[in-house]
Amino acid sequence: MHGGLELARPRRRKKRIWIAAAVLLVVGLVVSAPYGAALLPAGLSRCLGAVANWVRPHYTEELAALQQQNARLHSRLALAEEAQAENEALRSLLGCARTEGNWQPARVTARRSEGATLACTAAVGAAVLDPQGRYAGQVVENRADGTCEFAFAGTENAPCAGLSGSAAGLLERKNGWFLAGLPADCGLTAGSVVTTPGGEWLGELAAAPQPDSDGLTARAPLTDTADLNSTVFFVKIE
Repeated sequence: MHGGLELARPRRRKKRIWIAAAVLLVVGLVVSAPYGAALLPAGLSRCLGAVANWVRPHYTEELAALQQQNARLHSRLALAEEAQAENEALRSLLGCARTEGNWQPARVTARRSEGATLACTAAVGAAVLDPQGRYAGQVVENRADGTCEFAFAGTENAPCAGLSGSAAGLLERKNGWFLAGLPADCGLTAGSVVTTPGGEWLGELAAAPQPDSDGLTARAPLTDTADLNSTVFFVKIE
């Protein structure tokens, strides 16, 4: 009986060795997992490509051609979205009864706090409208690369007078649109239409003008003014 117990011990020792080997293998796999993950996709991709080419000859070449075609289609789709934006803006402008004359759509290519760059050529001083036909500013520079710079109405480079009835004021854009410098006794009321000297729509008075501290002039906030965040504007063609 004692001898039988002695003979069982080597078997137990072998079992412990196998368990230790399994534990070391698991630990090794865990430690090397980040490195294996980096190598597996490339190797797996080559294996899948080889199998695909064996099942269907020239599979990888056809796949590469399809990927290139897909990239070209995405590029065309992006251009189509820009053209659609211009088309929708043009429809909106044509449906507005406030504008007269000839206007060309111009897409915004760059934007700043006081103006934007438009993809068009136009004379310096040309009026710029938003898609709803409201006065947004004027062209201040025409470049040889087919773009022009326009300054937002009411900024230093594009001062703008506003006419309402027989009264005249100056557009101010600070925490909103305002018509300032109006005669204190102008008699204007909320809803009075305001235009530029050229006849472009500037907005409406949101409230009756309130006298300034000097008692000689008044100012009033404007509503229905240009959307300066538009992606497409319209530039007047002389």
